[in-house]
Amino acid sequence: MSFNLLHDVIMYAMIGMILLATFVIVERLIFFGYAMREGKRIAAFVNSHLHDANLHEELRAEFTGSHSPQAQALCEIVDAPAMSHAASEFFVQSVYVAKQPQLSKRLWLLDTVVTLSPLMGLLGTIMGIIDAFHSLSTNGTSDPAAVSHGIGTALFATGLGIAIALYSLAFFNYFGEKVEQVNNQMKLISLKYLATK
Repeated sequence: MSFNLLHDVIMYAMIGMILLATFVIVERLIFFGYAMREGKRIAAFVNSHLHDANLHEELRAEFTGSHSPQAQALCEIVDAPAMSHAASEFFVQSVYVAKQPQLSKRLWLLDTVVTLSPLMGLLGTIMGIIDAFHSLSTNGTSDPAAVSHGIGTALFATGLGIAIALYSLAFFNYFGEKVEQVNNQMKLISLKYLATK
């Protein structure tokens, strides 16, 4: 059995994980950049039109085609039938909960990469060290440079795994903060609108 081949397969798998993490990071950066800008625009619009008698129609006209979660939530609340204050609060909460999957979309992939990459790096290191010692025992060489080169190559897997985890964790935490900011925008916009009804 070639432990070197297993080491190489693990290294390619880790490269695949960093590419996957980068795809998720770029996609979420674009999404949250758009969502935060749109949320600020919606909040400014609601604040500047709070005393308009036809706020309902203005909001529908302005934000019906928007893809941001804040605009979609606001449009659902605007289109809701008349209900009591308590029922309105429950409705706003249900809309808020319904938008959560859109905000946390694909973040589980980053969380998985954070957990999995150091373990895969360690596994790659173990396979590389096993291969180095296996080569040492079968070839009967006592050249310390050859053994240290094999162990150094094996340890690279652990370093790569930890680097991938740190890279992914930094963005995972950043996106967690962005989810919270968009949630706060959604709540604030919805509550301001409901206060005008």
